[in-house]
Amino acid sequence: MTGIGAMTIQGQIEGGCLCGAIRYRLGGEISESAYCHCRTCQQQSGAPVVAWFALSPALFAYTKSTPKAFRASARASREFCGNCGTYLLFREDDPLASLGVNTATLDDPALVPPAFHIWCQSRIAWFDTADAFPRHAQGRT
Repeated sequence: MTGIGAMTIQGQIEGGCLCGAIRYRLGGEISESAYCHCRTCQQQSGAPVVAWFALSPALFAYTKSTPKAFRASARASREFCGNCGTYLLFREDDPLASLGVNTATLDDPALVPPAFHIWCQSRIAWFDTADAFPRHAQGRT
């Protein structure tokens, strides 16, 4: 399924955590790319919003070390570096569900720009972005 912000990564791109302990590689079809304003993303990242993109788990691989996981909801875990704390991705329990990769952890985050906002009902009042992207009160269906 493709959505707003869908695109195809030609070749492979890489990313990782702040301290360099964890590295990953990905490529292929990105089904959507967005900003999330939910409280869980805010608390996990320590930021008012998280840019993320979705792709099939088959298109993503850790190439250096293994992250730790934190179960932040009944349906998913968030993976992060156990050394520096960098929030890397959101992984649902369903093995066929797409992964939500934290865009800022890419070596070149400009390669995957966001195209919409989700969970705007949780947006922090003093923070907004200067774009005209679609905004959704909750998740996008």
